[in-house]
Amino acid sequence: MMVRRLFYGLFPCLLVVFLGTATLPAQEEPDIAPIDPALQRGYRELQLGDSYAAVEETLQRDPNFDYRGAPDVSLAPGTNDRVIDTRGRGYVERGLFQFQEGNLYIMALYLNRGRLDYFQLFNQLRQRYGDPRDLDPHRAIWEDQMTRIELERPLTVRYLDLATFEARRRERRELQALEDLTREQFLEDF
Repeated sequence: MMVRRLFYGLFPCLLVVFLGTATLPAQEEPDIAPIDPALQRGYRELQLGDSYAAVEETLQRDPNFDYRGAPDVSLAPGTNDRVIDTRGRGYVERGLFQFQEGNLYIMALYLNRGRLDYFQLFNQLRQRYGDPRDLDPHRAIWEDQMTRIELERPLTVRYLDLATFEARRRERRELQALEDLTREQFLEDF
């Protein structure tokens, strides 16, 4: 008799619990599949691979930059490659553009932290390209076969032409290996 009361008392409660949870909608993770899997190769009209003259002309027209011409141009240390380092306006504090053989291969945009924050930009890039390939507390990296986009703290976006970047990296390693060998040979003379 006691078992029957317990059964009739608990059964409706258990039934409500099991049926109630079966009808609850599941919370789903927001869809972060990339809308456009190919990474942009630049910012607005400034694109990796552009000639020095094209970048200079675009910077003069673009209201986000305060390009002054020759005073903003220098040579990269140890090379004859030009670098444009110009002040920005509004959302852009500074733009740095590095060329290899006359073509843009690195573009770094230092953004205004008073107007934007890291997470706003991170979310924008994540919605467009999906989850980053590499993520740590200091930066997020998206990469495809041609381009790398790095979002660095506090708030810098860097676009890199991967083919040129990797070629330059190989050259630096070869030069370092040659320097190491030369040093060893020099030390053997003593």
